[in-house]
Amino acid sequence: MMSSNYITDRSNMYSLRASRVLLLSVLFFILLLLQGCSEESLQAPADNVRTISIKRVAQGAYARSISFPGVMQTGNRGQLSFGVAGRVANVFVDIGVRVSNGDVMAVLDDEPYRLTLESARSEEEKAGVVFAESKKNYERLKRLRENHSVSEQNLDAARTAYENAQSTLRDAQAQVRLAERNLSKTTIKAPYDGVISSRSIEPFEEVTPNQVAFTFDGIENYIVESSIPADLAEHISNGNRLEIAVNYRGSTYNASVKHLGERANYGLNFPVKLRLENFENRRPLPGLVVSVSYQIPYGEDVILVPHGAVVAKPTDGQPFVYRYSEKTRLVSKESIIIVNAEQRGYWIKSDLHEGDLYVAAGAAFVSEGQKVRPAEEKR
Repeated sequence: MMSSNYITDRSNMYSLRASRVLLLSVLFFILLLLQGCSEESLQAPADNVRTISIKRVAQGAYARSISFPGVMQTGNRGQLSFGVAGRVANVFVDIGVRVSNGDVMAVLDDEPYRLTLESARSEEEKAGVVFAESKKNYERLKRLRENHSVSEQNLDAARTAYENAQSTLRDAQAQVRLAERNLSKTTIKAPYDGVISSRSIEPFEEVTPNQVAFTFDGIENYIVESSIPADLAEHISNGNRLEIAVNYRGSTYNASVKHLGERANYGLNFPVKLRLENFENRRPLPGLVVSVSYQIPYGEDVILVPHGAVVAKPTDGQPFVYRYSEKTRLVSKESIIIVNAEQRGYWIKSDLHEGDLYVAAGAAFVSEGQKVRPAEEKR
């Protein structure tokens, strides 16, 4: 019995000793690993070269964009009327109808004006007969007077009759032209190709002279009426060219200045008319409100850099980028002025010029004078 216990105790002792040896071996191996890692970590600062994205300053032009509302109009727009009073006999067009130059749009009852014209022509004919007779008589007495066959008093009377007949004929001819003109005003014709925007008359309606019957828009030239502030008006007046775009529901149309007013509206903005240059396809209809964008060049050297290139310390708030030197592989701070921010990055003004190298990403994780390695460089 004692021998069996002894054997069991010895077996447990050997197992415990083997476990201790195994545990010590594992701990020793871990210590070796930790020592290797510590040696590598100690060597890392000696070679503190961060891989970073480096880019060259590219050529670019920055333009400040400002927008103002405008109203779409046609270049030719007018209000049409009969010009004489009368009763509307017929109306041939309505709103939205396209007409061509010379098409008849509406007519008045022209009978009164035809009768007036006939009467004027009759008076003209009578005056013509009287004039012909007085002229013939005057010329006859003029020849007789040369032979002293008639008195000077008779010749003067014939001359007066002739001149009066001539004046009466001229008046009669003027009345004929006036009657013809009034008769022509009983018809409204399209002055050019266009579309009817509004109609204000109906058949059998009595109208007065110059009462508006139609609003008529041309279909060839389109303009945008808008207003701009004084500084932009001065920029345009000085002959500076700038890009102008008219935007409406996702469509963009190029435009140019047609007319610029020289007197401000209520002392604030200047009226401007813009000519649309490309509207072959669908265009905004007259009367719609559109957005007019003006691209104004900044006028100084401004470059575009990614967002990750700009750093602003909370201490002083002065933004800067890091310039990279190919020779020393070191970075140095370059103070900047942020002109504008957009989705692509920042437009900045600095001493960086086209071809210079700068840290394009991760600039917040490097420091002044640090040595870096371009990520684009092949190892």
